[in-house]
Amino acid sequence: MKTIHGHNADKYYWTNRASVHHIERISALAELAASPEEILASGEPCYITHTVSTMLSADGHRRYEFMIEYDIYNPSQGIYFGCKSVTLYGHDHKSETANALADWQLARPFVTLRLNNVFVDKDFTYRYKDTDNDADLTFWPFWISLYEDESPVDVAVRALKIIAGVYDELIGGKLPEYQATSIVKTESSQVRTAFTHQAYDNFLHQISKYISEVSPLKDRTHNLSLGRQFIEYFLVNAERHGLIHRAPSYECAWMMDARYSDVDFNAMIKSMIEELQIRLGISGMKTPWNDAIRLFMRRDERPYKLQVKTLPIKSDT
Repeated sequence: MKTIHGHNADKYYWTNRASVHHIERISALAELAASPEEILASGEPCYITHTVSTMLSADGHRRYEFMIEYDIYNPSQGIYFGCKSVTLYGHDHKSETANALADWQLARPFVTLRLNNVFVDKDFTYRYKDTDNDADLTFWPFWISLYEDESPVDVAVRALKIIAGVYDELIGGKLPEYQATSIVKTESSQVRTAFTHQAYDNFLHQISKYISEVSPLKDRTHNLSLGRQFIEYFLVNAERHGLIHRAPSYECAWMMDARYSDVDFNAMIKSMIEELQIRLGISGMKTPWNDAIRLFMRRDERPYKLQVKTLPIKSDT
């Protein structure tokens, strides 16, 4: 291993330090014999890869490799997966790059549809990255970053099998005709937040919705106005009595006082909704638990889980 002095020594120290984590994540999948430290010391392999499938393009000019890869000298890029196009001997690489992109544009809507169908809690619409080079007769029409909370096996390998399946149909002329109406494209992903002004607005909106569901039509507008006023009054009064405290490090959040348990939090929310119904002369109103746990937290800043709604209220007897 080279002895490096001065500024470069610091550079490689931090690169190596950051790289160990990614090598460990991909090591079992790539069946590495050496340790991360040994790989970084020797520089071999520079690219740690695992190939799920390979196939020839329809014209036989390119080999498509569906693989997961990591560059040990580029830890900030992380682990990524996708399709690599390799131009075969005797063919013009520039032309084959254009052809690989054309194939990807045909495959992309079906890849997105199927990935989103399988990974029900994910949206791949905007996760495809464009490559910034086409060196050494290779070119990635697209690649996808593997997030830190995603398993190389459960996400990357499974996704690559789906992607390869779409390409196999494309190459074999069996890919269905593109129907724009069947491919749902998300224009933008709404970011759902907790302990923010948006979370507070969502809380009030949900209470208004539940009030509307059980209010007579003639009283609905009046009840909605009084309902919002009551919630605001309840929170101010709960603060005044030391039941809850504003959480200063958040946009909009309240902490339960340290004296009170999860059962007490359950009782407070239920009491709020019961008193609201009494004031409005309604009954059968739902409790907005999903929104409540995005607005209130424990004194030590641990958020409540939805299961808190099932806790029994303590009896005085």
